[in-house]
This record gives sequence, structure tokens and C-alpha cells, in this order.
Amino acid sequence: MPPRPSEPLLLLLRETAKKKGLNTAALAAASGLDRTRLKHVLAGSEALTVDELIGLSKALELDAAAMAGAPVDDEPAEEEAPPEELSAARGRATMRAIGKREVENTLLIDPLGNHTEQALRLGFGLGCDMFIHLQTDKLGNSGIPRDTLARFPADVPLRLDAAYHRHHDPRFLPQGLQVVLSFDALYTCLLPWDAFLRVTYIPMAPEPVEPDDELAEVPDEDDEDRAPDAGGRRRGHLRLV
Repeated sequence: MPPRPSEPLLLLLRETAKKKGLNTAALAAASGLDRTRLKHVLAGSEALTVDELIGLSKALELDAAAMAGAPVDDEPAEEEAPPEELSAARGRATMRAIGKREVENTLLIDPLGNHTEQALRLGFGLGCDMFIHLQTDKLGNSGIPRDTLARFPADVPLRLDAAYHRHHDPRFLPQGLQVVLSFDALYTCLLPWDAFLRVTYIPMAPEPVEPDDELAEVPDEDDEDRAPDAGGRRRGHLRLV
């Protein structure tokens, strides 16, 4: 299927958000859009409205020139053309250049590596909310306030809200995860890898899938052998194959 005409613009929005460290949750909060709606729009499964585009351009600090496209050197327009045609040609050339760029894949999983680190990288990369549970007796030098540790003698539950992932400023170090956490104030904490007990994702709901006519229920060849129910319909049955 040919690419949609809006795909270069959507790619520009996604790349700009990525460069600014904004995941879907943070961008939704900054632009005033519903998070699920924004996810579908950026994926190209739902149309983007003008009001939403204005909100996104303000949140991403994209002006009209950036949205229209800047001149590119490899595809100069004819100088004899009228100014409006020159501007349009430059915009189209820039959008084509953007459309050819490959988006860097940051969700690289190493099954032989540190499982906790891989799980956290995936959660931060997806931009989803996460719950983590940490073993309290391994957090003495973590930077978490002592009174917080005293309240949870067995394990400390923490929620990492996706809207604040960039403020968490996660750093993956050999000793553990360095992250900024908010208690009575902001603390830069180093959470040892062996302190992690559980990492739980809270994923966003997937996009609805249209039913495929080719996958419609096909009558079983044994339908004729089924006894009808009280309403005259044939009853279904389970069968081991």
C-alpha cells in the first residue's frame, strides 16, 4: 500500500518529539491531547485535525517554516519559477527527505543481558507507566529517604509515570538504575539491580482491529449432524482434534 500523504508530517512530529525527549504521555500533556488519541494519530491510524496540529506544533516549538519545510541543496528549484511555486517545491523536497530517514530503533533487547535492565529499557522506550517493587534491605545507600524505607520494611513500591519519564532522567549504570524520584523533594537515586523484585507495565489499549471477512466463521462440515436446540438452531459442540 502506498504511503499516506501525511506520513512525512507525522514522521517530522515523531522525530521532533524524540529529539526533545518527549514520549507519548509527555507530549499529550504538553499539547492538551488525549494520550490514546495522540498515539493513534502519530501512528497514522486516525486523521489529525487542524486544532490538534496547532497544539502539537506549539508543544514541539515548530513554526510555520519548519512545518512547511526548509530549502534543500540537493533539489534546487528553477529560479525562473514564481516564488510561491519555489516555496512549494522546497517544501515537497524537504518532506521527501524526511520521509526517507530511518527512525533509530532504541528498543534493542538482549535476552542474555541483565533482565531487569532490559525490562526497564523497554518500559521507558515504549513510554508506558511502570510499577516497580524494590527489596528494602538492599536500598540503604540508594538515596531514597530513610523515613520512606522505614515505612516499607519488606519492599518499596514505586510508580514511574510515563508523563514524567524525561524528568526521571534514567541512566543505566553497571551498578543499577540511576533515576530522579520525587518524595518530599527530588532525589537522585541509584537503585541496585539486585534490589528489583518486580517490574510491571501498564500498557495503553491497542487500536481496534477491523474484522476480516476472510476470517469469518466458516460452517463446520459436521453442522448437519448437530441436533437443533429448542429454537430450531443447531447447537455447537467442542471436539478434540
